[in-house]
Amino acid sequence: MREEDAARIDVEPRLLFRYLSNHGWHLDPPKNNIRRAWLPEDANNDSLEIFLNESSKRHRDVYFAINTLSQLYDQPSELLINDIRSLAYDIITSKIPSQYVRNESIELRIAAQYIEKMRDFLASSATTELSGERAYKRVAKEAVEYSEKCRFGHTFKGSFGFQIESPVGLNDEPTLAGVEQNAPFERRVIERVAKGLSSLMTAMEHDDPSVIVSQKDGFSSNMCDAIVDIIEDINLSKIEFGIAFSPEWRSAEATGKRNFTVEYQHLDILRHASKAMRVDEPPREAQIFGRIKKLQAEGNPADLLEEKSKRQIEVAWINEENQLVNVKLLLSPQEYLAAVEAHKSGKAVSATGTLAKKGRSWQLGELTSFVAI
Repeated sequence: MREEDAARIDVEPRLLFRYLSNHGWHLDPPKNNIRRAWLPEDANNDSLEIFLNESSKRHRDVYFAINTLSQLYDQPSELLINDIRSLAYDIITSKIPSQYVRNESIELRIAAQYIEKMRDFLASSATTELSGERAYKRVAKEAVEYSEKCRFGHTFKGSFGFQIESPVGLNDEPTLAGVEQNAPFERRVIERVAKGLSSLMTAMEHDDPSVIVSQKDGFSSNMCDAIVDIIEDINLSKIEFGIAFSPEWRSAEATGKRNFTVEYQHLDILRHASKAMRVDEPPREAQIFGRIKKLQAEGNPADLLEEKSKRQIEVAWINEENQLVNVKLLLSPQEYLAAVEAHKSGKAVSATGTLAKKGRSWQLGELTSFVAI
């Protein structure tokens, strides 16, 4: 056995013992930090024993234990390891359509965007759970920390799949059938995702965004926007989600694996639900400062006589709440040419006007000043 083979088995002995207990093995109390798990003899098999140090970091001992169990249950080691580790995690799987797959792989761009967007979605769900608000202005620090603790696990075949593991830990409290327990925060975050996706399926069936809005412990406006971003920004036709809850924690939602399919054609339902849950800020006077992110002009941008042509820029601005906001500005021909020069030379611009949010976009209108700095 090579050391690198053993090192790849990332399974804590404590998780392994819990798995064995759930499958009928007997566990003896630890002696000198060593614990014995044993399976009684039956008509078909002799008695089996496994000895492990619960606090040990030695991958070699776990490696041999996994090999023994793999042979006993006639199950590949990889699947067995996944089953054991899933005890401490809620699992979200997602598949993208086969047209994006080439030779059983996808573009790195798609994979990178997916991970970024899913991290944003999980942080959004966590912020919603923390705040209890249907729309929030800023992602909570604790929510970001939670999303960074989630593990982006292996990919799998079948269209193309990603697996995300949300940590919930082991439940050391006694459980009673039919009695729900106070679930950890991480479980409540994934339950919110499941409830939101379930309400979205119903909303799609009835073409009624109000179903999402009425699910108070489901999607928030920001979560709706995050789902739209996953599909729209990566340019997917659809995405299939699956949620499997750890059996360690009982709850009404944690009843087997649940599957959901979100299609591009249904994004308007999410947009309408998002708008219904969001209260836009009233327009206000503001001064923005930042670098130009995007330039857009209809017709000849250098033709100063073509006054009616639309000339728009987008400025990346850090607002008063230290959030990055992209603000759109409509400019006169002279202002637009100044913006082009500022963009070419890497200069920032400053503008003063009326700041308003329209849908998911910010716009600065009625400009009283525009200068390159």
